[in-house]
Amino acid sequence: MSRPEDTEYNSDGNIPAAVVWDLDGTLVESAPDLANALNAILAEKGLAPRSVDAVRMMIGAGVPKLIERGFRAAGAPLDEAELNAVVPRFMERYLACATDNTYLIDGARDVLEHCRLAGLDQGLCTNKPEAVTRKILAKLGVDHYFGCVIGGDSTPARKPDPLPLLTCLEGLGTSPAKAVMVGDSGADVGAAKAAGVRILLVPDGYTGVAPESLGADRVVENLADVPRHMSVPGPH
Repeated sequence: MSRPEDTEYNSDGNIPAAVVWDLDGTLVESAPDLANALNAILAEKGLAPRSVDAVRMMIGAGVPKLIERGFRAAGAPLDEAELNAVVPRFMERYLACATDNTYLIDGARDVLEHCRLAGLDQGLCTNKPEAVTRKILAKLGVDHYFGCVIGGDSTPARKPDPLPLLTCLEGLGTSPAKAVMVGDSGADVGAAKAAGVRILLVPDGYTGVAPESLGADRVVENLADVPRHMSVPGPH
């Protein structure tokens, strides 16, 4: 695979063939739009809104978990049947506003372009539903970077199950041993470790816990630092 002479990927010769990205908290800031959708649903039930900062810490395990956490925080926990009934209404609200205030994190476009020029195949694996994921990627003008997009409803399981990540790699035609994942959460670490994929974490995601405590192969200083850290030690 040919790469630019000035690439930083080959610091120890362990050069990946593909990189799979998480979305929320890794490449995009989506908390404001998710908070707007959640608060609209809470308002319909006569419940007080949650702040964007509070909602940011609820993101990462898929829409049902976000709704469950939001209603619990508002003092009105939902049982399974109630939760299932709310999900479609939330998605209606979210699809209508998903690109209003969502934006690329600083350095995201540059690092995606850097990886493209380096010859890496790129995929995206998120717990956000696939349709709204694709809408956001298109609106932000980065959809062309990804050879495979797997959302939270694209497979029967969500991260930290390895199935979505393995499905993404299959779509890219890359084996786990030749891939790196970049994410921000314990779900990303869990999926990557279970799939046998090296995992880098960015420090400013949505988990609310120290990224160093999550068991990644490496925590980078910021998103722009990802390229020079691609050659992380392989999984054990």
